Amino acid sequence: MHTDAEIREHLERAGLAALADRVLAGTRPEVWIAAAPVESQALGRSRIGGAPDLPRGMAWPRQRWPRAEAEAWPPIARQELAEAITAGTVVFEGDQIAFALPFVAQLDLEELAPLQTVLPRRGHLWFFAEQTTALGEIAGYPYCASVCMFADDADLVRLEPPRVPEAFDPVTLGFTAGRSLPHANDLGLDGDAWYLYQQTIAGLEQPPPRHACLPHPDSISPYPPDGYTALLRVDTDSTCGTHWGDAAWITFAIPDDALAAHRFDEVRGFRWIG
Repeated sequence: MHTDAEIREHLERAGLAALADRVLAGTRPEVWIAAAPVESQALGRSRIGGAPDLPRGMAWPRQRWPRAEAEAWPPIARQELAEAITAGTVVFEGDQIAFALPFVAQLDLEELAPLQTVLPRRGHLWFFAEQTTALGEIAGYPYCASVCMFADDADLVRLEPPRVPEAFDPVTLGFTAGRSLPHANDLGLDGDAWYLYQQTIAGLEQPPPRHACLPHPDSISPYPPDGYTALLRVDTDSTCGTHWGDAAWITFAIPDDALAAHRFDEVRGFRWIG
């Protein structure tokens, strides 16, 4: 993580010393994630993709709708549903239809504990999402079918995915302390100053793909909505096969009061498309 002195020096060399105090006041801590391919994963370790290590007896999360509701969907949605039924990713469960949500990521919170004070110090978080299934909006921000599960101390077993709409290749995760810097728009810059500042801070920002825990939004990518805390950002990344659209990522976020009470079932997945 770059220190205040290093950021200030970087700006001064570019002739932007007058911005240093405002830039430093606008920095926020993040936990940057580096993903690397791996042939085998130790039980419980943090990862994106592959198969999750869930508490013994925990069911794979599914999105469900009443069949009567699905029969009233618009024609294009009913056509997609019929194709998913044929492909086996949607199944009937009595008077409901259901599909298993793709597994996105697993976080071992003990690995993160030295780098943050927001999340529990131990336990695991699991994130699942189906990016093309929009369920609604929060303050104008659409969210997709998604689930976050938390367990403090559990007997974990590796659970192979059922048939899902998409799956991602397993990658192991490494965590480092990082800092987000304000965007030029946040500083009210324009013209040549805008371009010079953005070019200058490029060497201080997280290189792509920008996977991160507790990422901080800016004026360009303002997810999540006000009153929410972003827990995890998973970027488009060819290493693990995550692709959320054109220059896009998914951000899992939770209402601030739910975070304080560890009600992780209130997490929602917000997909940003650049």
